[in-house]
Amino acid sequence: MRRFFLLSISLLLLFSCKKQESPDTPATPVRDQKYYTNLFAYNVMNPYYLWRDQMVPELEDWTTDIDPVAKVASLRYKEGGTLVDRWTELMEDYTPFQSSVSGNGKSFGLDFVLARVQDSQDVVMEITLTYAHSPARKAGLKRGDVVRSVDGVTLNMSNYAEILNNKIYDFPETIQLGMWNGSTVTMTAEQMYSNPVHVAQTLDVKGKKVGYLHFTGFTLDAAKDLVEVFRQFKADGIRELVLDLRYNTGGYVTTGQVLASLIAPPDVVQRKEIFNKDVFNSILGPQMNEETRFAPTMELTLSSGKTMLNMLNANPGIERLWVLVTGHSASASESLICGLKPYMDVRLVGSQTYGKFCGGYLITAEKWYKELQKQKTDIDFDEAFRYTKTWGLYVIASRYADCNGVTLSMPDGIPADYEAYDNPVDGLPLGDPSESMLSVALGRMGGSPLAKPTKGAIERLEVPFEKPGSGALLH
Repeated sequence: MRRFFLLSISLLLLFSCKKQESPDTPATPVRDQKYYTNLFAYNVMNPYYLWRDQMVPELEDWTTDIDPVAKVASLRYKEGGTLVDRWTELMEDYTPFQSSVSGNGKSFGLDFVLARVQDSQDVVMEITLTYAHSPARKAGLKRGDVVRSVDGVTLNMSNYAEILNNKIYDFPETIQLGMWNGSTVTMTAEQMYSNPVHVAQTLDVKGKKVGYLHFTGFTLDAAKDLVEVFRQFKADGIRELVLDLRYNTGGYVTTGQVLASLIAPPDVVQRKEIFNKDVFNSILGPQMNEETRFAPTMELTLSSGKTMLNMLNANPGIERLWVLVTGHSASASESLICGLKPYMDVRLVGSQTYGKFCGGYLITAEKWYKELQKQKTDIDFDEAFRYTKTWGLYVIASRYADCNGVTLSMPDGIPADYEAYDNPVDGLPLGDPSESMLSVALGRMGGSPLAKPTKGAIERLEVPFEKPGSGALLH
């Protein structure tokens, strides 16, 4: 069996100068794409993987001549035969994942949930939102529109995953959508930023000022916009906030820290109390900073350059937080809820969240090899770059917890306090007080809950499909 050496990686995505070699490293291994990809993946999984301590025998049984994607998949941690780690992934092309988490990339600029047509094997896409200036918005698509086919092929239980991966997320030059009403819509993907600060407004609920924010992803570039939104909320004098995270599948820890600092009681932020704790494996644990704290101010490097954010200046002093959640509310969304609950009244409206209780790093092979190049190692780096330039590994490295060490979303998500249904086809825009989920929150807030909305004419089925980057929480 052809094994290979372990190169020590430092804990801030840099590399130490120390090199360790296993006794059975071959003198002249076959150095092909499998070799270089396995070398990268093995050396990332060994120090970083959250469940590394439980997987040592499997990690040690890693050779240079196997399929690296399959090997990483086989290492994902299980308990009693049930897959616990659903997220660690080695990718031949990491750009769709990176684009989804950053909000920057080629896109049609729409989001959707999947549903199954009643008494049928057909699947439809219910459009939940379209982003400003996007191809979808320009084509006239809006929340509530229903898609039955893509490029003339009707979606069904057998083909929907392949079609969505190849047509919606692979961004061909042009696609044609067949709509529920029989019309067709043609779109061409564009390079764009899908701004996750989607709807922000102040409502009057029985004489009380209530903020409403629909937020779709914890991108780094969203941080500055969040501060501006909350500065307006403060000027409006809001006392309660409805934070709509029903389609928010995650993003960056830093943006979660910013949003938490805008929502938490000002005195908690001023004292820099603990927002989240991180639990790592036995290798990383002793050396990593295990606490994220509320931050009165923070300097961030965004795509527009460095900016200083002042959260106290924009914190409105919210008395009660209402969060709209579904099974699509994941990762950073759940971490935010978990971290805020010890400090304030947080109430969840909707259905149980996704259950992503851990975070990780996206490490690219190119960056890894560039750092390794600084060491004196017997590697042909030109060859390594040629074989692995587009490869990346999203590795789960930590479990988050609140200031008391509690992880509310583990193992299967956070249950809602008040049940409500998301119904994209109810004909109402997000932020409308009569919209299916918002109406329940506002009704509860006023002490007289409105009638529970119906699920709509199309039977909802949460089919098992996730877009690239879903559930990501990145350090």
